Amino acid sequence: MTPPIHPNLMTALRLPLAPLAVAALIWGTVPGILLAAVLSLLLEVTDLADGWIARRYGVVSDFGKLFDPFADSFCRFTLFLGMYAIGRADLWMILLLFYRDSTVSFLRGVAASQGIVVPARASGKIKAVVQAVGTQLCYLALVGEALLPDHAAWLHPIPWWSMLAITLFTSWTLLDYLWGNRPVLDTAWNDQRKR
Repeated sequence: MTPPIHPNLMTALRLPLAPLAVAALIWGTVPGILLAAVLSLLLEVTDLADGWIARRYGVVSDFGKLFDPFADSFCRFTLFLGMYAIGRADLWMILLLFYRDSTVSFLRGVAASQGIVVPARASGKIKAVVQAVGTQLCYLALVGEALLPDHAAWLHPIPWWSMLAITLFTSWTLLDYLWGNRPVLDTAWNDQRKR
């Protein structure tokens, strides 16, 4: 059976939505905030859909296995930058999120040089859920502030606290990945072959 849309194409179509969401958010108007929230939700829905389509129609590919997590990181990190741009996240949060993804990518590259595929760890899968839920909570709170200004006092801190939870859990997953892949790192560190 042919899928209604190829999952890799759906993944590719997600990429421009995240910058568009941030642009709408920075616009700062009620329609802009609503559009940003809708696009943020659409990113999560299509993330679930592309994986489901790939499995349902048997079109899982090695490229898709790499492309989907790349798109996840690209989109979520872009949305996190949006939180920073409007003052709802601190620079140290954004840096820790960036350092985590960069380090895990480096680890996967080191493992690949040894012919090893680093599988997703349970902590990484939970991290995806924490980031997805936390991001939606951020945007939902922003919508609440925009539409219910009388409740802004208690809604205003929610994005910052959500970003804090995302940052702390994501940072912990880095330690888990490094600890769980010690043999890979040890082998690479002690590789004395002549170049």
